Order: sequence, then C-alpha cells, then structure tokens
Amino acid sequence: ILIVDLKDCFFTIPLHSQDTQRFAFSIPSTNKAEPAKRYEWIVLPQGMKNSPTLCQLYVAWALQPLRAKWSGTIIYHYMDDILCCQPNPFEASHIQQLTTMLA
Repeated sequence: ILIVDLKDCFFTIPLHSQDTQRFAFSIPSTNKAEPAKRYEWIVLPQGMKNSPTLCQLYVAWALQPLRAKWSGTIIYHYMDDILCCQPNPFEASHIQQLTTMLA
C-alpha cells in the first residue's frame, strides 16, 4: 500500500487571469486610516463551493497516465489523498514515477 497526501493541492491549481477579479476580497486598514486594500486570488481558493470538485477533477486528470501505466495497481483518490494498492511491495522507482507525474 502506498498513501500520498498532496500538499496544498488547491493552491497548485491556477485560476485563469480573466477570473481572478471574481475571487477578490478587501481588507480594511486599522481604524480606517487608509482605504481598504483589495486582493485577488490567483490560485483556487479553499472555501469556494466548487473548489473540491475542481480539485477532484484535476487530480483525476493528473492520475490518468499513471493508471494506464500501472494497470495492475488499484488507485483510489479523494481530493488530495491518493491510495495505491498492489500485491507486490512498491519500489523506489514506483515512488519516483508517481512524484514525477504529479509534479
């Protein structure tokens, strides 16, 4: 069994430049001494209604070549967690292939 937890999965999915304004937020200054500062997300933010679905789709897309290559391995994924199972122990080369494909 090989268990992988993708670090900061949501934050590795870039937003299209035309859509960043839709993910804008403002932070007021202390005591309203200055105008509020406006920021825009350039990556998929957590907390958005469709972020989990998009994360699930991107990880599934990234795993397609690995599923084809490792046809004898059962690969489950949920969001940023991946579980790989096969009858034989995983070798270092397997882990390197997985790391390369997901990088």
